[in-house]
Amino acid sequence: MSKVIETYTFTGFGFDVLLKNVVMKKAHGEEFPDINMNELKLLTAKALLRSQQRLTGNQLKFLRTFLKMSFDDVSKKILVAASTLRSWEGKGKEFTGLSLEQEKAFRIMAINRILESEKSQYDINLTLTKEFFAPKEQPALDIAANLDFSFVSNG
Repeated sequence: MSKVIETYTFTGFGFDVLLKNVVMKKAHGEEFPDINMNELKLLTAKALLRSQQRLTGNQLKFLRTFLKMSFDDVSKKILVAASTLRSWEGKGKEFTGLSLEQEKAFRIMAINRILESEKSQYDINLTLTKEFFAPKEQPALDIAANLDFSFVSNG
């Protein structure tokens, strides 16, 4: 039997991520959250990039690795030495030494990479579509069924 926890703090990325209404499963006598990790990573990356808070070392590392970018790749994009980038990631829960312009450049680059990835997935899904259905009457478009609004607060 599973239960739902209203508020769950996920700590697996090196910083806290607050999750709402998490289903808990039980296996071998231990409870664990039933989480789609790929979706959690994507939503976490998007939330970090929208956040008005400066990035910490752990958050910078999470985003860089989520984007599958090397130190050299990122350092070329934000015009900083790879060794400096390593030292910023090493700050853990402390804020990085990114200047405002470097952090903006990093966030814009990250957003563009995420958008390109999502666009590619939409292109693949559309290409593989076998047919579009013609309903007898035009139902209301349920956008919640077609878009991910899990980041929107219900309160």
